[in-house]
Amino acid sequence: MKSNGMSRREFLGAGAVALGAAGMVRWVNAGEGRLVPAPVGGPPVRIAKIYFGTPHPGWPKATVDLAAEHARVEKEMRKVAAGLPDVEFLDCGLVSSSKELSRLQPLLKKADGILILQLTMGMGWGKDGILPRLLETGLPTVLFAEPYCGHEWHTVASFQRLGKKLDCWASSRFEDVAAAIRPIRAARRLRDAKILYISPRPLDPNYARLIREKFGTQIIALTAKQLEAAYQAIPETAAATDAETWMANAEKIVEPSRQDIFKAARMALAVEKLTRDHQAAAIAIDCLAMGLIQKGMGYPCFGFSRLNSMGLGGICEADLKSAMTHLIFLYLTGRPGFINDPCFDYSNKTMICAHCVAAVKMLGPEGPTHPYIIRSHLEDDKSAVLQVRLPASGPVSMARLIGADILLFSTGEAVDSPLVDRGCRSKVTVKLERPEKFLENWSCGLHRVIFYGDHTRDIERFCRLMNIRLVREGTDEPQKVKGLEWKPVVHA
Repeated sequence: MKSNGMSRREFLGAGAVALGAAGMVRWVNAGEGRLVPAPVGGPPVRIAKIYFGTPHPGWPKATVDLAAEHARVEKEMRKVAAGLPDVEFLDCGLVSSSKELSRLQPLLKKADGILILQLTMGMGWGKDGILPRLLETGLPTVLFAEPYCGHEWHTVASFQRLGKKLDCWASSRFEDVAAAIRPIRAARRLRDAKILYISPRPLDPNYARLIREKFGTQIIALTAKQLEAAYQAIPETAAATDAETWMANAEKIVEPSRQDIFKAARMALAVEKLTRDHQAAAIAIDCLAMGLIQKGMGYPCFGFSRLNSMGLGGICEADLKSAMTHLIFLYLTGRPGFINDPCFDYSNKTMICAHCVAAVKMLGPEGPTHPYIIRSHLEDDKSAVLQVRLPASGPVSMARLIGADILLFSTGEAVDSPLVDRGCRSKVTVKLERPEKFLENWSCGLHRVIFYGDHTRDIERFCRLMNIRLVREGTDEPQKVKGLEWKPVVHA
């Protein structure tokens, strides 16, 4: 067995071939060293790019050579565009007054969002100002403000208080444009996304409709028979080859037999095939409730881990709330989520997050591969799963989308990845400032989703542009928030 991890090529193995053949996903530069998934062949994210400036503005100085300023910034924007191949910037040219906006209407109708590159002060005030007029479109809008370009940035918070979809990114680095438009890109990708749902419990049509209306994301219910058919359709030779890859790259194997690992690998290829065939972004399966082991199959944990590591989604327990959370952050940050069952330890101010499915690339597909041990599923000692040595340092973010309009969110610090035979197989211990504040206000089921990195800024901006209320666990008082779920029973 290999004890030093594996390469991305080795890990993706047969799954990469299966998904790559359909051209399902590629990765693009989102700035700040991050890659973000974008469906190959899908519609581009269209951003209306508007330059604003007047020749005698006062700021940045009395008289400005607009042609030279326009050319300077456009040169920088060409560099940005080269790093974002899934983004199409609709060039609206230079605008000096709101009277010129009428000519932009054909382009604005095609756009998913608006980027304003401010060259000077003078956008105007009142209902005929540039910002109020553009906000009337309802498109999420980002004002990119260089230092000294003007004073309009100080009106942004006021527009936000009025519920307008406006954000400001103030920076002297034009490569930050990629970060500035990230929430718009994420929202557009959610509109393209499909989630497959397989469970004995019927799909809640009201929830599916709510998600479709808010985000455009489509939830498709499949049957247990379709999953079983996909499993049986995987050639035994392909499953055997994939099983050998999993075993060869494990630090060790504890409980599972070769047959257990073969069945888990076959199921992995089956869930990946379903995801590919439906051109889905994620698949959510109620594994334990479907009697997969009793039907002679394996659990889909291997497949979930690989999908998550490839920039897609494998979601435990058919948990659609966690599936949506996973996709939101995946499209914002390029990093997969770790759905988990938390427990607390007041003695050292930590929360231990545990589950039997974890990606081996929690920092994204181009990041390091984490070592793993092949174990049985802990709760029933069946099949084969990965016990992943998750990163044990650095900031993490934790979240769960409730309905379509509330997002529970918090941050902490990863301090350990304990390998103990209590709780689920993979674990990360997170240091919190006030763990008792979490426990005393816990709502909306057990599951939360962990993402490596402090993504506060990205999620604040996404929620603002999508009209989602951000509730900070451990800080806010969820007891006073309408719309949260308070069921006094244990449920995911």
